[in-house]
Amino acid sequence: MHDDSEHAAIARQVGRFVRLSERLFATLKVHEAGRGLERPAYVLLSRVAVDGPFRLSALAADVSVDLSTVSRQVAALENAGLVRRAPDPSDRRASLIEVTELGSEVFAENRERWLAIWDELLGGWTPEERQTFADLFTRLNRSLVDRLPGTTPERDAR
Repeated sequence: MHDDSEHAAIARQVGRFVRLSERLFATLKVHEAGRGLERPAYVLLSRVAVDGPFRLSALAADVSVDLSTVSRQVAALENAGLVRRAPDPSDRRASLIEVTELGSEVFAENRERWLAIWDELLGGWTPEERQTFADLFTRLNRSLVDRLPGTTPERDAR
């Protein structure tokens, strides 16, 4: 059965966007040694760089990934010198994952490449079209934040 409602059309396009975005991101690895990031590493590094530091459990919840998986991924970022563990001032038994100077640089390089692709993709759009799209996409994301428990507009805006 094919549903031609506006909601179904939007759902199809959102699904397609997610799939194509994943494929696009896979093409963006930087070929300089140690500077390119796979998507899972970029997601974690970006969350820590933009909104960190995080406790490991909070980071896992933030990106909706199992704690053991995030723990392995953070260990790899730590081994690469992109993040480090620091004592949590509110609980000496816990640690916080924070970005290093190198991590900030690598995040900035990868983000710059990602934004350059979006600049290219939207280059044929007028400034008004880009602004309308940004406004509508922001509105959709706000609706998602309102629907999902544990999300906040401030933290999930970036």
